Amino acid sequence: MFAVALAVCGLGGAVGPSLAQAGTWTLVSCTQPDGQVAPIDGWTSVAFDGGGNYSSASNSCGVPGGGLFATSSSAWPQTRGSGWMWQFDAPMGATITGGNLDVMLTSPVGQAFVLTPNFTYDGADVVVNCQFNLACGSNGTFTGTVPIDHPGGTSLYAGAMCLGPGQPGQANADCAQGDGVNGINVQIAIYAAQIELTDNTAPTATAFSGLLLAPDARGPADVLFTAGDPNGPGVYQVTATVDGTTAYQGTPDTNGGECASIGNDTNGDPEFLYAQPCKQSESVDLPIDTTAFADGTHTLKLTVTDAAQNSSVVYDGTISTQNAPANTGVPTTSGHDVDVFVGDGLTGKSGSWSAPSGAGSVGYSYQWEDCDAQGNNCAAIAAATGASYTAAPSDVGDTLRVQVTAADSDGFASAMSAPSMVVQSASGSSGAGPGPGTTPGSGGTPAPAPSGSGSAPSGGPGTPNGSVASVSARLRLGLHRVISRSFAQRAFTLKGRLLGPTGAPISGATLDVLEQVLGSSGPMLVIAHARSGKTGAFSVKVPAGPSRLIEVAYRAYSNAKTYATVTRMEEQVAAGVTLTVKPTATSANGSIVLTGRVEGAVPHQGVVVELLVHYLGRWEPFRSVRTSKTGRFRVVYQFQGGRGVFPFRARVRGDQRSFPFTLGQSKVHDVDTH
Repeated sequence: MFAVALAVCGLGGAVGPSLAQAGTWTLVSCTQPDGQVAPIDGWTSVAFDGGGNYSSASNSCGVPGGGLFATSSSAWPQTRGSGWMWQFDAPMGATITGGNLDVMLTSPVGQAFVLTPNFTYDGADVVVNCQFNLACGSNGTFTGTVPIDHPGGTSLYAGAMCLGPGQPGQANADCAQGDGVNGINVQIAIYAAQIELTDNTAPTATAFSGLLLAPDARGPADVLFTAGDPNGPGVYQVTATVDGTTAYQGTPDTNGGECASIGNDTNGDPEFLYAQPCKQSESVDLPIDTTAFADGTHTLKLTVTDAAQNSSVVYDGTISTQNAPANTGVPTTSGHDVDVFVGDGLTGKSGSWSAPSGAGSVGYSYQWEDCDAQGNNCAAIAAATGASYTAAPSDVGDTLRVQVTAADSDGFASAMSAPSMVVQSASGSSGAGPGPGTTPGSGGTPAPAPSGSGSAPSGGPGTPNGSVASVSARLRLGLHRVISRSFAQRAFTLKGRLLGPTGAPISGATLDVLEQVLGSSGPMLVIAHARSGKTGAFSVKVPAGPSRLIEVAYRAYSNAKTYATVTRMEEQVAAGVTLTVKPTATSANGSIVLTGRVEGAVPHQGVVVELLVHYLGRWEPFRSVRTSKTGRFRVVYQFQGGRGVFPFRARVRGDQRSFPFTLGQSKVHDVDTH
């Protein structure tokens, strides 16, 4: 029971504006500032001493003149101390630090009050009160806005209690039937509430991943992580800045509309309609358009802000972007499959390129290069920077290639065409120029003895090879002069056509398929045979092998000691490497074991394998290990306190002695540290 002699009648006034501060948000209840109805999240009704007959706590928010009402009725005798109250409880971790209430209090026979932080009727807790023996507004009723000026509590109490005209111990201390005015002993109404809540818990984030953090992010790329606000009002906003420029700012999860601010109060603090407006933990997937940034390395900063304006920088690292055009079809020249003579004009075509939407239009530039007969050791030709080039006498015996550079608004990339046929000084034989296995002056590659014979037959040219055998035959391949294959797909089907000097097909001819391992000095060895069909077309399955030079050769007659024509191509095979990581989950200071094997022919000294971890937006090598002669390796790695998901991979470089493969990488394996 409250003491009634307290001479407090706080009729209140507007709170002066102050600066918004981190850790504070405002809950709006019953009526919004623009007059729309608001929910009453966090409010509950409580009865004093049974509540009393015909007395009640009611919610009429949203009805004109409505609000949260607590009433002690005079239509029936009421026991002293009975009545009703509306109680607000702040969410866990938050305290009430201010705000305003639009209220009405009337107390003909009783007392109406708002208390915080304690349920105690004294000067330290009364926000506003009105009772039968104290002056209280016009005609005993107060209506107005009062400040919540007793901060630090977690609950607020707004009640109406019967308190008869007598004092405790007197017979007339109860509220008799008919004692009140207009059927009311005492009543309080809250028409609108703006309750400032404070929680200084800082947001957190874990488990970063996504394409934006991978090397050379391209086009729209996302970054994924788990954002948290333990015991706080929840994750409200995420901001991503790249090189200090905002690339994203928004609310990833509006929590069904509850995590949406309806504006700011007079202090500048955000207002919400729910006491716990936003989720305390949520998965975030931020899409970032990397075409807005030039290719290269950039700083990425991620900031999480909760509904109380507490902010934390949860990621501060670097990323790399690559939005230059990507070559999807190599450039070509008009001389890649026809004889080229001095004075011939060659036209370069840019090939196929792709660029992300938003990176701007793609422009092309050209540089013609003079290369050796195998298409290697190229040098730029001065002033040959147009799409067309005329073969010069200085090019005789060499091949020609064109380098195409494609550029968009973010960067540029280059790709080289396959080499042309060897440039000749005048029209003549279209046989292959000098190359591996060619005997100078012989007119072609020495032909190995026919199958089943110990030496090449003698005595006349021998049997014609094909329907219209010709020493001026030409071979055409259906593949680029240089192809790149993975280790698993190093076997392939080679197709082409055998034509006579006039372009007529040569059918029924037997062709030799030869190979020489790249980097070796050994001879070309026959690995397969093909036979041309009616149209001169042939198809042969080339068995799996390392990086190599492959030739298709045609002997015009069975006794010929040299091939009439030879065409060649290069197959570059990526090294094969497998990786296993165990365990895939460990502590921030735990250890993992990385084991694997390099596939294919490993030299007796083994090969070097690089082990890499993806950290702070890029792949970082952390250990190099040499395999056994069987290609196997094993490494133990211990984490140094890092938490998150860390991708690992193995990489084998292709420039190692007696290892005829190009750069190869394993699949990526993730390890979660917690």
